[in-house]
Amino acid sequence: MKLKQIWIFGYKDKKAFIFTMDVAVALIVVFSLLFTASFFVVRKAEDPFVNLQTLKIGSDIIKIIDYTSLLDNPDGTEITNFIENNLPAQYGMQIIGSSEGSCYFEAGSDPLPSGRISSGKEFYSVGNEYCSMRYKVWLK
Repeated sequence: MKLKQIWIFGYKDKKAFIFTMDVAVALIVVFSLLFTASFFVVRKAEDPFVNLQTLKIGSDIIKIIDYTSLLDNPDGTEITNFIENNLPAQYGMQIIGSSEGSCYFEAGSDPLPSGRISSGKEFYSVGNEYCSMRYKVWLK
């Protein structure tokens, strides 16, 4: 009779060990799913349009420069003076006319070595030539 009781207790211990291992594996799976879900929720909650305001400021300045006819015969110093006088103080801007000939100019200041820089591309015409420019805007 004692032999049968030992066998039953040994069977119960094995059953408890397997149940404990099953719970441990389930907890590992649940916590890994919770960690992964919270990681993606936090990542998704970050604003994807952080630089949208700075990009809009740069686009507005380019449109004003075009409206004031500074791009009809682009001169880097005139455009730099216009940027310094009209761009809000907390922003910096650099414009590079990337086409050849009369379209090429550089205006503004150099970007900061660190920090976020928003960039855009605009097209304009000088006489019969079609030109493009790249502008960079950043917070100082």
